[in-house]
Amino acid sequence: MARLVPVSLAPKDGLSLINASAVSTGSGALAVADVLSALAQQQQAGALTMEALRANRTILDPRLQAARPAAGHQQAAKGLRDLLASDEKQTPTTLQDPLSIRCMPSIHGALIEAIGQAKCAVEIELNAAADNPLVLGDDGMVLSTGNFHTASLALAFETLGLAIAQCAAASAARFIQLTGSTRNGLPKYLSPVGGASAGFVPLQKTVAAILASIRHKANPVMLDFLPVSEGVEDHATQTPLAVSKCAEMIVLWRRLIAFELMAAAQAVDLREGLTLAPATGVIHAAVRAHVSSLREDRPLGADAEPLYAALASGAWRA
Repeated sequence: MARLVPVSLAPKDGLSLINASAVSTGSGALAVADVLSALAQQQQAGALTMEALRANRTILDPRLQAARPAAGHQQAAKGLRDLLASDEKQTPTTLQDPLSIRCMPSIHGALIEAIGQAKCAVEIELNAAADNPLVLGDDGMVLSTGNFHTASLALAFETLGLAIAQCAAASAARFIQLTGSTRNGLPKYLSPVGGASAGFVPLQKTVAAILASIRHKANPVMLDFLPVSEGVEDHATQTPLAVSKCAEMIVLWRRLIAFELMAAAQAVDLREGLTLAPATGVIHAAVRAHVSSLREDRPLGADAEPLYAALASGAWRA
């Protein structure tokens, strides 16, 4: 037993336990913290993929970022540039990589900006008096208010969900590039034995299924309401649902990140003569602390679980 002392509620404290605005704000704050850590992990996975595919790093040139003054884009590009910083000069295999790689700063940058909007919306609600009626003690007045209506919070999390879906789709596309193509000089299906070996191909179906679920959850819900209470409550925001489905998307997206890390690490192992940057070397080692390299066909779903658990629990060290 936890031996917790029961809470003694003061006037109006009960409202905070059942009010949709309160649960939306609290859940939203947790989701913002969660998505920030997932984004950092996605940047790491993307950088390791760029190493494995010998991607063209000119996309990270600061001059290109300056030509498009989008703060999130620039921040994402700098993060990738830092992860890939090395004294070793890498020769790219192609002039133009697939868009899931070439546009990574733009995709991740859009998420960075969406996170900023969600964080701002949550902070407003955390510091807001959303009671109805609102007691103005200094003025000795009780006024009816609509401050509880969290349209901005709902819209911020709908936007955040769409941005997460974009990042998840790009991660899934990179996984397919890693595991289903030989044009980058990697063994087919990332199998070291070749022949009829399935390698990483079975996971492609899992990735597709997870992405389908993310796309479904990305559909907006804030317009799905009906007038109730004899028409008095004729508008709603569905903020609790918008926030909760966003949190569910982060869980699914993190599984895709785990799969991308696994595939990128396998590609690195198969790429002869590849010298990783210091930061990506740490990322590769962190993957290998949870998942061993594929030497022959085996079920890979079980391999993904400890890696996903590390990413989700905070045990990931890279």
